[in-house]
Amino acid sequence: MRRIEKSRILFLDLGPILKLLQFDGEDYPVISRVLDLAYERQIQMVVSPVTFHEVSALAFAKNELLARQFKEFFTRSRSLLMREIDADVAMAAAEIRSKHNLPLDQALQLGTAYVAGADTIFTLNDSWRSYTSAEIVTVEDLR
Repeated sequence: MRRIEKSRILFLDLGPILKLLQFDGEDYPVISRVLDLAYERQIQMVVSPVTFHEVSALAFAKNELLARQFKEFFTRSRSLLMREIDADVAMAAAEIRSKHNLPLDQALQLGTAYVAGADTIFTLNDSWRSYTSAEIVTVEDLR
């Protein structure tokens, strides 16, 4: 957890958020601790619209009210910033995608983290360590 504690800006990738929302038994406590720590230490958390879209799509499949509640959380939380995809993010994602041959969604996630100034990325993608200078922390790292 020390690597999370030292973070100023923590980018939350889609994977850990989905596992949290699915109450994934093995990973839920670890992911929950990371978010609790971020709130306690007032670490700015950042997500991309890619994450919001995926979470909303899953919520809509279950309940429209749930999807609207997620929208409130993702757009009105003080500790969580949804960084929009603008020209800067698009350019960063294009560069990352062309250098590393990544799928669009992963390039957008990494581009968003880069433009947002994230010094730490919380993800399930261990391979991202070779694509960015930000500290990559996986759920597996924290077990």
